[in-house]
Amino acid sequence: DGELAPRSLLQYQSAWKHVAARWADVPCAQVRQLQVQQWIDTMGRSQAISATHLLSAILDHAVRYEVVEHNPMREKYLMPSKQTIQRADTGVWTLDELGDAWARVRGEWFEPAFLLAAFGSCRVGESLGPLASEVELRDVDGVPVALVSIARQMGNDGKVTENLKTRGSKRVVCVPGKAALRLADIASSMPKEWYLTNDGIGNPQPQHRLVRSWRDMGMEHPFRNLRNSWQTWMRWEAKVPPFFIEPMMGHVGQGVTGRHYDKPTADLFAEVMADAYGASPWDENWDV
Repeated sequence: DGELAPRSLLQYQSAWKHVAARWADVPCAQVRQLQVQQWIDTMGRSQAISATHLLSAILDHAVRYEVVEHNPMREKYLMPSKQTIQRADTGVWTLDELGDAWARVRGEWFEPAFLLAAFGSCRVGESLGPLASEVELRDVDGVPVALVSIARQMGNDGKVTENLKTRGSKRVVCVPGKAALRLADIASSMPKEWYLTNDGIGNPQPQHRLVRSWRDMGMEHPFRNLRNSWQTWMRWEAKVPPFFIEPMMGHVGQGVTGRHYDKPTADLFAEVMADAYGASPWDENWDV
């Protein structure tokens, strides 16, 4: 209802996923101290602190309206050690696994962002930035290739910025094959000034909504890992040399050549992708 600052709301939503996973179906009167401690032991310290704070607030509400007489969260619990570290998920998808993931998200509001991340190397915020007018479909030696301009990105707060991560991040990404045709089809179905990934009436969407929607579908790895997956399959499955992959991802070389002289064009990127796809059309058997 607008009573919370956006950042506070995000913090509550993040804590709620941990509360809901264990307690959503448990009556307030059946919350037991031992069960609470066992639940706390499954989390890192910061997660445990925020999740127990939220659960306590919920049970305070139950006490206030005499649903229960006592809030068990008011007892003293042992929090995880400060040294507890939650390891980030670094898993990646193979090309065929990405094809399966695409079949799952086909028709979802964030499908364009998925295609740009999984088959175009985009970071999370970058995948939400392009407009419909910034998708160009080309035929490159018989291969359909979508050229998509990456000129802005979306923040967690839903604000648009043209300040990308690095100087090289402002680029054109090239997506071949069935994904190219799908991106062009989606772009042609809406007014050119609309964001390619939008709320149904053309408006841009924040990163947190994309990440939450992806997680709610039960995907194996976080959305951000799609970019790592792109780098991996491009090198090991599509056999594209690293010196092409790095600039296509928006990385700027560290040497003098990389910083000042190496300026590959979108046309060259398109040719590289068309050659790789033409040598082995990886999506031929995908049910998308």
